[in-house]
Amino acid sequence: MKLNYKLLFVCLFFLSYQDGYAQKKTKKRVVTEIVSSSEKEYNSLEEALLNKKKVFILNLENQKLREIPEDIGKLQNLQILKLGYNQLETLPEALFKLANLQKLYLNHNNLTSIPDEIGLLTNLNELKLQENKLQSISSEVGKLVLLESLLCGENQLVQLPASIGLCKKLQILDVFNNQIESLPVSIGNMIELRVLDLNWNKLDTIPDEICQLGNLEILRLEKNRIPFLPKDIGNLNRLKELLLSDNNLKELPESIGKILGLKELSISKNKLISLPGSIGELNNIKILDVSQNQLEKVPVTICKMQKLEEIYLNNNKLNDLEGETFNNPSLRILNLSINKLSKFNCAIDKCKSMKSIDFELNELSEFPAGVTYVTSLLQLNFNRNRLTDIPKSILNLVHIKELYFSQNDIITLPLNMYQLSELEVLDLSQNKLQIIPLNYDKAKSLKELDLLGNSFYKWHIKQIKDKLSEKYLRIE
Repeated sequence: MKLNYKLLFVCLFFLSYQDGYAQKKTKKRVVTEIVSSSEKEYNSLEEALLNKKKVFILNLENQKLREIPEDIGKLQNLQILKLGYNQLETLPEALFKLANLQKLYLNHNNLTSIPDEIGLLTNLNELKLQENKLQSISSEVGKLVLLESLLCGENQLVQLPASIGLCKKLQILDVFNNQIESLPVSIGNMIELRVLDLNWNKLDTIPDEICQLGNLEILRLEKNRIPFLPKDIGNLNRLKELLLSDNNLKELPESIGKILGLKELSISKNKLISLPGSIGELNNIKILDVSQNQLEKVPVTICKMQKLEEIYLNNNKLNDLEGETFNNPSLRILNLSINKLSKFNCAIDKCKSMKSIDFELNELSEFPAGVTYVTSLLQLNFNRNRLTDIPKSILNLVHIKELYFSQNDIITLPLNMYQLSELEVLDLSQNKLQIIPLNYDKAKSLKELDLLGNSFYKWHIKQIKDKLSEKYLRIE
């Protein structure tokens, strides 16, 4: 009897051990940390299959592949798979059994869809899908809860699935150049998002929930159809770059002045009639582009933007400008071309860093006196205005390299312009000059003197040609 009990105990122990061992053997180990960069990168599937357990990185990019063999599913330790720059149209089921996969690159192929099985790759943290022919993204993408980067630019997407809001660890979402018309409100749940690129789509509205993305640093909305921004856009107070060009914006919300970290604001090619006074609170901005709008005036608060280096106000409807609006020590580029300026009485004497001022295509009949106080200027453009003369005070611009006065009504010139020792280009074409000083041969740096289209006396033309070098002269 005792012997029978012993035999029974041994049998039960053996069966128990075998069952536990079998479970242990079939259980898949999911790697949670990315392999080190020192791991070998395999470039051949055939070679990889000979070393299945040691393959963590497989790079099959740019190999003109039309399909991926099912054998790829045997690489169970694979963490990085690069399939970009091929000719793939479909993906094998085996691909979605790679449970350890963390980075999957499918960019630059011919994929029209991504199977629902994408949701099985729950360890993915980076997914590249840009430059395919995708028309939609499976809602199963919401199961990729560890995803940090999703790149889908240059496809044919018309929408994003609402489930994308479940990807709460997502930091980069790039859907540049698609056909997206609206955003799911769930986008507000992706609170870790730092970069959101929606440039070149067909958005005609932005959900208020986007204002919940408190960690957003870059927001790109250029070339859409957006008529207005959420009134609480100022909640995105970590933004450094905000691109809004080429939309249908008619106004900016007052709260935009709260985005204190903003370094670049681009709102060109819209329908803005005015700018909010709060824009002056953006004292970290270096580049402000409000060109190609319908502005008739600009707020004087711009002078408070003490780090502003470049301001583009060209192609608007600006009339008279005066006051301290642009009197900023950091300003280097001021573009006021293609407006309706008949006067420019702004003080700019503090602009010690100014390199370029552009007044082209305005209605200025008098040379703005304040300009000659900006002795740091390298380029000054007055093309296509109504100036009749150039003041002697222009000689104060001791560092000027390029002067443009084409298509004005200039009759006389200062006698000693040649004394501008760093001047390289002087464009006086298409004016009403009949005679000019003949001392430009003394100019030290002059490389181009354009006198085309003036009404010089014939005898004077001969004088000019005899006196001045043909190397830099254009006269007829």
